[in-house]
Amino acid sequence: MTAEPCETPIPSALTHAVRRWRDHGEPSQPASRWSRGSWLKRFPEHHSFLDALPEHIDRAEATRYAERATTPEGAEGAFLVAMIWGYGSVGYGAWRTARVLAENPHAVDRLAEVALVARDRGGVAAFHDLAARPLRYLGVAFGTKYLRFVTTALAPADAGAPILDAVVRRWLATHAGLRLDIDAWRPAVYEKYVALLGSWSEKLDLTVDTVEQMIFRSAISQEGSALWGEQWASSDESGTPPSPTQLAEAALLELERLFDTADTARAQEARSHLDELARIIPRGWAPETRQPPRDV
Repeated sequence: MTAEPCETPIPSALTHAVRRWRDHGEPSQPASRWSRGSWLKRFPEHHSFLDALPEHIDRAEATRYAERATTPEGAEGAFLVAMIWGYGSVGYGAWRTARVLAENPHAVDRLAEVALVARDRGGVAAFHDLAARPLRYLGVAFGTKYLRFVTTALAPADAGAPILDAVVRRWLATHAGLRLDIDAWRPAVYEKYVALLGSWSEKLDLTVDTVEQMIFRSAISQEGSALWGEQWASSDESGTPPSPTQLAEAALLELERLFDTADTARAQEARSHLDELARIIPRGWAPETRQPPRDV
């Protein structure tokens, strides 16, 4: 069920991010701030649960809640925490999450089923299962956040489900010349992505999950996945002001992240326009090859 290993060379931006991470003592990704008030307002029936969560949520905290995701009650809690981590302080996160749960009959039962598949057969199988019967309004970007935590909590270490969202997609297009379509649940695309990260993880002596985190760190830093605190695709820490190209890429990333929560048809149309814009930005071309990015 997994794709053949990918021979795409490791981009220099990734090796640089890994080296910088190791030089700094391999720190954990900063925790994500979240807007407690907006979530309490949207989920009054979960007041006690939400009130007990810390002010900042990191990957370890979200993984801890995913340990109970094989039951409907546990899956609901795991899903809420994964979405809180993913949206961070973005104000509409609670509304988007509530829509997924409200618009899908027996949504928490479905989330628990997926967690069972992840536990028994691994992350790629869980992606296939969710693709076969997707939850309306839950796209790949935020769906793989949930899968990441349940596989980390429940599945063997080599059977995880790395996050594939707008940050990762744009980074891969820029630095590896690879464009992945994440506007629908396409298992073949996800398998290709997992195989790519698996190939790089072996060469870097890291887990697949850590490689995804290094890609994320290469793109942005600070405050989890919601705030952009670092120059997009920055190559050093010299304090040099961002170039027009870097600013343009940062703007594209901001827009693309909004499409992670948009309806599929609209997101697909919007991303096609962003891809055209990226092609006229010099660093929107794969820097090592200077070849146009590949659509998948």
